[in-house]
Amino acid sequence: MITITGATGFLGAQLLASLLRRDDRPVCALVRGDPVSARERLLRAVRSTGTGPGTEAGSRAVWNADEFHRRVTPVRIELSAPRLGLSEAEHAALARRTQELWHCAADTSPLGQAAALHRTNVEGTRRVLELLSAGGRTARLFHISTAFVAGRRRTGLVYEDTLDEQYGFATLYEESKFRAESLVRAWARAEGRPAVVFRPSLLVTDRPPQAGEPRHWLAVQAARISMLERQDPAFVLRAAGLAGDDITFPYTAHVPGRPDALVNLLQVDWAVAAMLRCAAARTARTTVEPESPVETYHVTHPHDCSVQELVRTALSGCDWLDVTLDPEVTADGMRPLERFLIRLAAGLTPHWWSRRHYDRTRLEAATAGLAPPPELSGEYVRAGMSTPSSSGFSAPSPSPSSSSPSAQKGAVTARV
Repeated sequence: MITITGATGFLGAQLLASLLRRDDRPVCALVRGDPVSARERLLRAVRSTGTGPGTEAGSRAVWNADEFHRRVTPVRIELSAPRLGLSEAEHAALARRTQELWHCAADTSPLGQAAALHRTNVEGTRRVLELLSAGGRTARLFHISTAFVAGRRRTGLVYEDTLDEQYGFATLYEESKFRAESLVRAWARAEGRPAVVFRPSLLVTDRPPQAGEPRHWLAVQAARISMLERQDPAFVLRAAGLAGDDITFPYTAHVPGRPDALVNLLQVDWAVAAMLRCAAARTARTTVEPESPVETYHVTHPHDCSVQELVRTALSGCDWLDVTLDPEVTADGMRPLERFLIRLAAGLTPHWWSRRHYDRTRLEAATAGLAPPPELSGEYVRAGMSTPSSSGFSAPSPSPSSSSPSAQKGAVTARV
């Protein structure tokens, strides 16, 4: 049996769909809440991925509910509780049947509270490792970490085996994922057990989310930005402290950051395909090096994206506003509108200073034969930021005749 945590999330749903297509083994989805309602949440999440059994990536999902429920069994757990909140017999049975465990569950809030992040990301990982230890030595672990365990490091090349905290962390989320990955490595060394750690970058899709479906971070940002798009531009600028005579369009807001800053985005469907290739390569090997039982993969795009262009793409519905990253800007020098934009992008602002890159040597070796991910275009990014019509949001499209930078089309990928 395959066991998975976090299957109702954005990445977890994609992974669950792919695991169901990969072979015919039953899947146990460890979930929060009532298992009956969880069945429907799981089915809805998998249908949101856009692929069904036997279909090519990108085609419309056709999941038969009866077949899905036959294959997937939800089990209610409390992730951070001893024995995952299960009885001793239930915990032992789950541990005994699990052949491979995909640990995707995480609190991904960049502004989350320390206690909540530690409880879910660190203690939750500890309980998953205890489950594996209880099942003998045959189950394989695939742990989803993040490329941002690199923390506050802004420049240079981050290698796939690098895991240190000398640079500190920009968010408590980054630190909690660092602690969780450290637990995995310590467990693997202590027990002589193999483990695979995946470090994805920011995962995106061009499929607009529907109400009730798992959303990625671009879609979440789009919902927040739509608040700004619905306002009268002149009203916004007056509220930002500009006198009537000073209001011109497009208005250029200067916020702290590097104009050449980079961030790594990756299509989620490619990320999952790459993970499964890496998992198959690891499974095919029957030996493990005692000194290094953990294999780590940076699941990243070969080309980084320009943060400046990404910000402008995100604000393409506000063709009256341009945002420029300016390293000379200080908090004291910002007007209320600039401060509002900083709050709107809370949790993402550390990327506005970053020029670091991610080594992909091991990933490229394991995914040989898999076509590389396409370059990310402005159209792709905008499509994934469309907001659900049922949510009350409506993100207007920029006028094709607009000459403001935010209306420009083209790639956000930066070749460096």
